[in-house]
Amino acid sequence: MSAGPRERGHACRQLGLAVHHRAESARLGRNHPTAQRARGRVPGHGRRRLQRGQSGRGQRPVAGHDPFQPRPDHADRRAGDGQPHRDDGGRRIPDRVLDGLPKSPSPLAGEGTSTQAQGGQAIVLIALMLTVLIGMVAIAIDGSRAYAVRRDLQAAADAAALAAADKLQQTGSYVAAEQAATTIFGTNLRLYSSPSCSGYGTPGASPWTVTCTFSDGTVLTDVARVMGPQGSRFQLTATRTLQLQFGRVLTNGANPTLGATAHGDVNNLLYTPTVAALDGAGCGGTGGNSISISGSGTLNVIGDVVSNGAISVAAGSLRVGGDIYSRCQSPVSGSVTNSCYPSGASAPCSYPDLAGATRAGNHLADPHYPAPSVLGGSQGLPSSNVIVQPGIYSALPVLNGAHCWFLAGGVYTFQAGAINTGDFVSNELKPPDEPDASNTQVRATNQFWRSSGVQCDGAFQVNKQTGPRDLPFGQWSFVITSVRTDTYNGVSYTRESAPSMCRSLNLNNHFDDVQILISNPPGATSFNVYAAPPSSNGCNGPFGLATNIPVVGSMTNANLSPCPNVNGNGCSLGNESAILSSQLDSPFAPNGAAAPGTTGAYPPDAETAPLTAGLPNQNPARGVGATGDRANENNCKSVANAYMTCPGPITPGAVELNFPAGGCLTTGNGGDTYLFSGYQYNWVSLYEPASNSCNNTLGAMSNSAFIGLIYCPSASVSITSPYTFEAAGTGGLIADRVNFTGSLPSIAFSSSYAPVPPASRITS
Repeated sequence: MSAGPRERGHACRQLGLAVHHRAESARLGRNHPTAQRARGRVPGHGRRRLQRGQSGRGQRPVAGHDPFQPRPDHADRRAGDGQPHRDDGGRRIPDRVLDGLPKSPSPLAGEGTSTQAQGGQAIVLIALMLTVLIGMVAIAIDGSRAYAVRRDLQAAADAAALAAADKLQQTGSYVAAEQAATTIFGTNLRLYSSPSCSGYGTPGASPWTVTCTFSDGTVLTDVARVMGPQGSRFQLTATRTLQLQFGRVLTNGANPTLGATAHGDVNNLLYTPTVAALDGAGCGGTGGNSISISGSGTLNVIGDVVSNGAISVAAGSLRVGGDIYSRCQSPVSGSVTNSCYPSGASAPCSYPDLAGATRAGNHLADPHYPAPSVLGGSQGLPSSNVIVQPGIYSALPVLNGAHCWFLAGGVYTFQAGAINTGDFVSNELKPPDEPDASNTQVRATNQFWRSSGVQCDGAFQVNKQTGPRDLPFGQWSFVITSVRTDTYNGVSYTRESAPSMCRSLNLNNHFDDVQILISNPPGATSFNVYAAPPSSNGCNGPFGLATNIPVVGSMTNANLSPCPNVNGNGCSLGNESAILSSQLDSPFAPNGAAAPGTTGAYPPDAETAPLTAGLPNQNPARGVGATGDRANENNCKSVANAYMTCPGPITPGAVELNFPAGGCLTTGNGGDTYLFSGYQYNWVSLYEPASNSCNNTLGAMSNSAFIGLIYCPSASVSITSPYTFEAAGTGGLIADRVNFTGSLPSIAFSSSYAPVPPASRITS
């Protein structure tokens, strides 16, 4: 039966009495009589030890245990009377009511303990705990702040390294690159005031170091290095002091300095090699070689040679102005020499050249350049028309007949492959009568479009002819340029060749006018005529644009034997003529401020000397705006057909040869193929996908080149002629395997004609 309110109240009063006695005993001390009487009334406080099976009556309690707990097997007793607890009416209080009441600790639990000792120990413990607590707070707050500052420093240093490398690639200026690094670093850390810098400069044989200090004490150190064949490197180190909030207790008041370092590399030829083989043949227990050289003479390479397998020099020799990376061998056996980069001179090297070395352990990953995206429609090789159009060729074209073929700009997809064993194929636009590089009044001995023994070069002539006008008397001089238009992505882009040789004519009679006669070179659709009046300095100019003569009819390969012939006489390339009269009358005058293509405008820059004796002239170099080359690989235009300084989005007239799976390129030693790619094709001149594992052969008769990258990651390429790479620069050769036989060529890498990347990247 449950206890009622009266029963619970009586039990509480009885319990309170017992607790009062115990508390009084603890207050007065153990030997006090009152305490002794109180202990006497509490059951179980005897002095003999309780044995197993004995009653707990008279037992002394263990310190810390409550002596006032009723046993479940008997009724609780009132203290001192030995009777069960009862309420005011004499009724017995059930044990379960007392079980729910709060217990009081034993008065003997703290017996013999010094309160003063306990107080001293607490002070020590609190001091130790405060130290630990402050340390934990320092770790939580200052540690997280340090992590955040270190993270921001690293991000800013990474961005600065990339900015420096990018700027160097864009401008070629180390000063501009270092300034770009400082600016982007401050922007990332929100440090907008100009720092104090030690001075920007260009590295030489030793690195160039510039140190910049910002207003908050942050320090940025930029170390620029020229690494020769490996390009350039910018090492950015940033430091900043962290003001501690709690951690000073642990650091004796000192504040730590946090740092971050980043390396930015650009134009690293390890990733854009001159010659590279991706196959691992000859390494890891496999047989064969990735690069095999078995020819006569010396294979001269400017740039890096990289092999994921072994390199074999069985016959002939290898001379590399750069580094040789052979993954599983160092040194490479045979006649192998490292020369200086970029000059190719023999070691020891003088600044700015750097000596190359042979290194092992490197692996070149396939860069996975994408296939061309603009393929065009179905095409077939024309029966006789010299100008070939881009598109998809399903049949195998075989060129072998001493013909010339001009490739209009675009992508050429040869599904069944292509063979050239006796013709001359190019997309280079050249003038008639190319001049001797040392004397513009002399026709060059080696004309570009007479390569491979074909007779496709042009010529021009000037004559006096009686006309309707009196022209100013005196010595007039004339040069001619070839003009054509190529289309990319629906936009037409004008190309204009370098000038021809100079021809002069003395007008000394009334009504003497000028007749221009031209034998057409391949590819031209019109010709610009530039004149230097008697008031000029003859063939030294200046020249101004006088008129444009269009090409009438088509150029064919039907009969090339009479070519060039300004009067025709059966030359199937055709000929043009015009009479200049009013065009040269007053107020005609050369005008250096006139835009290209307008009356009086100056002609493009002249061609430069041949690469070596026996070769035709090279194109003009890249210039600013409309200066320099306006027709070929060194020409850059905007998307809107405006001349611009390279690099630019469009290289007018550029081509890319595309060979899907099943198609191979074979160029024999009886013909020549001279091609340039461009920016719109990422400077890939020959593309084969990973699914194409054919065996390509690149030979040449006298003057071939692939200005851009040859990319055949799963196919082999065999070089069989010393005339395969007769250009000042190439974008490189990447194939599964590369073989050199016969007379060995020279190959020079140029980042100007390499795919992008090479891009700046973080290397550490």
